[in-house]
Amino acid sequence: MNEAVNLKGESMIVMTRAEYDDLIEDAGDIALVRQAELDYPDSPSMPSELARAVWDGELHPLAAWRKSVGMTQAELAAAAGLRAATVSDIESRKIDPRLSTLKALATALKLGIEDIVD
Repeated sequence: MNEAVNLKGESMIVMTRAEYDDLIEDAGDIALVRQAELDYPDSPSMPSELARAVWDGELHPLAAWRKSVGMTQAELAAAAGLRAATVSDIESRKIDPRLSTLKALATALKLGIEDIVD
């Protein structure tokens, strides 16, 4: 991106098509986030470093959301009516939980089931 001046002396920004496309994509992402915040005001948000760890396969989505809301495994388990070992086993990918377990966890986190499955 470069700065230039037009014939009227007004400052202009000159950028490549790739820079422009990235800017438009970022603006679209920001608009989606803002709309989601309006549509779901009570839903938690996830810090980018946790989201990145989920996308990279380093962290189970359930663990990322739990950490995002500041809960321990024991606290989440209690809120969902489960054993802490169950939460630990899900997050470490030792077990595939039942649908009823996923519903209880998602409800405790104020999320949809699709948000916490691997």
